[in-house]
Amino acid sequence: MKMESELNNMIIYFEKQKENSDEVEFSSFYDLSFDDLKKYINSKLSNPIFKNRNINFFVNHFDQILPYINQSNLDIILLHFNEFIKNKDFKTNFIKGLDNYPYKEEIGLLLYNIWVSSKENIDNYNKFIDKELFDELIKLDVDSITYIDILNRADENNQKIFLNELIKNKKNIYYGAIEYKGNNKQIIFDNIIEYLEGSQNLYNLLSFVKEDAYATKKVKDYIDTHEEQAINSIFTETDNLVKISDPTIREVITLVVKDVIKNENVKLSDITYNGGGFSRILLIGDKVIKLGSRSTKQFPNNPYIVAPLLRKELEANNEKCFIEVTERVDTNEKVSNEELYQLFKNIRDLGLVWTDVKPTNVGRLNKENIIHWRDNISPSNETLGLDNNRGDLVLNEGDLVILDADFIFDENDPNIQHTNNKFLFDTFEKRYQNEKLDINDILSTGDTNEIKEENVIQR
Repeated sequence: MKMESELNNMIIYFEKQKENSDEVEFSSFYDLSFDDLKKYINSKLSNPIFKNRNINFFVNHFDQILPYINQSNLDIILLHFNEFIKNKDFKTNFIKGLDNYPYKEEIGLLLYNIWVSSKENIDNYNKFIDKELFDELIKLDVDSITYIDILNRADENNQKIFLNELIKNKKNIYYGAIEYKGNNKQIIFDNIIEYLEGSQNLYNLLSFVKEDAYATKKVKDYIDTHEEQAINSIFTETDNLVKISDPTIREVITLVVKDVIKNENVKLSDITYNGGGFSRILLIGDKVIKLGSRSTKQFPNNPYIVAPLLRKELEANNEKCFIEVTERVDTNEKVSNEELYQLFKNIRDLGLVWTDVKPTNVGRLNKENIIHWRDNISPSNETLGLDNNRGDLVLNEGDLVILDADFIFDENDPNIQHTNNKFLFDTFEKRYQNEKLDINDILSTGDTNEIKEENVIQR
């Protein structure tokens, strides 16, 4: 048959290209090399007279075709899935093609395009992405994002089936990212023991199950009896977080965590972990440990930051990680713009510039702003990586304090950096300078009776 010969010759040509290319390991090689396949299939299916015959031909050879569909020629799926799916052999040959698909990490993209092409008839998608195909994906051990995407697009019944298949095959993914249909979340709660041994982040799992008493107890008990796995959960990598892989740095952090746990008289399972931003944040009793990087590593110590117990950049084998230990503060109470300005003003009066002005960077002290530790310790500014003190005021319980001191600079620093909150900073700085001018004008006239209480600079 002519079409069979044409397709075979095309595949032979593609294979020769692969053999002679130095870039075959990159998926972009497929994008650049196999666009002719899209043109060929589209041309054959554009002829209304032979369209049905040609659809059947491509379906019967889809196990040969699929390994050459990638990125730039995905139109093959987008344009023709709803035609191919009418043939009872399409899914069988699609699954055969997956067995030889050269880039496992691209399978999620293929399935996404099937979902997009099925939006007009979502039943086609739900019938196609069934247990048979899901079992194939488990056999191929695709990445967890692909599983999560499929679970989120599945209807309630399929999602239930897929979750049970993941449990049966001991696949441990981030179950907090799933949009559960009906009561399907209970499947995870009821089978929580299945996930504990393989969990990369026990604290994420603990946060996920917090609404279920049985699952929460099981995770807490497991954390307290598996110290090494619990500590390793702190170092779980994400897209945003600085990688912490050096054994020396990890050992130092581990010692600090254990020391804080001892000081606070709590257990490993009492740690609250947040690794969703650009720092790992551990809440341990009344203490907070931050692990990550810092934009401003050194600036003058001052009363308006949370008094640091430890603040140090760890470095080993070309890897760096900043660790900071402070008291926990209250971040639940709303902060007004006026309160933010007064804090900004107090900082400016010390000759400092705070450029990352926003409510999420401040909190209210739960106790006096000093170091609270079982031993009487007083780390020097040099030990904390800070310049000399400016101001000797000690803030008290309820006072507003800066939590994230990444963007505090000396006002004469030529390299002051601004964040995306520059509009608020500019507004506050303009007001501050105007108030200084008003006071200077009054002082220059000698009429000090006109100085209003709100314009007096408080140091």
